[in-house]
Amino acid sequence: MISLPQSRRAIIAMLCLPMLLAACTREPEIELTPEQSRQVFVTEAKAIIQAVIPDADVRVTLIDQDVPCGGPVGTDFSSVESSYVVFGKAQNETSSADEVFRKVLDVLKQRGWTINYTKGRVAGAERKGVGGFSVGIGEAPISINIDGTTECVDNPNR
Repeated sequence: MISLPQSRRAIIAMLCLPMLLAACTREPEIELTPEQSRQVFVTEAKAIIQAVIPDADVRVTLIDQDVPCGGPVGTDFSSVESSYVVFGKAQNETSSADEVFRKVLDVLKQRGWTINYTKGRVAGAERKGVGGFSVGIGEAPISINIDGTTECVDNPNR
């Protein structure tokens, strides 16, 4: 065992402290399976629609499941994503489409989504761990249409 004087041990401890603190404060990365990423995406999309239109009849349609999202030009099946459309319409909504769109933006922000763009009554948003959305508001009857892709995750079959 190497014996160091007290002053050298203190210097080494001071140099190592920032590295230890950085390791402790880093967010752990959550590794989702493709199925888990699909469940997270659908659950979040439904929750957003129901937060804005509580009585909405929410429907989910899978567009593409486990398509490549990694590698050069997206051809490497080592990571995959899935695409969905999640739709909900109001049964007896008295709000205007513009009011509903404002509510959607508020709900997205409250739930930690980053809004990338808005145009008319369409917004693009993303959130780490969930994926990316395009949210559109229909006018008659009032409806919310969310389409997007799950987070890109490792393909366990590769």
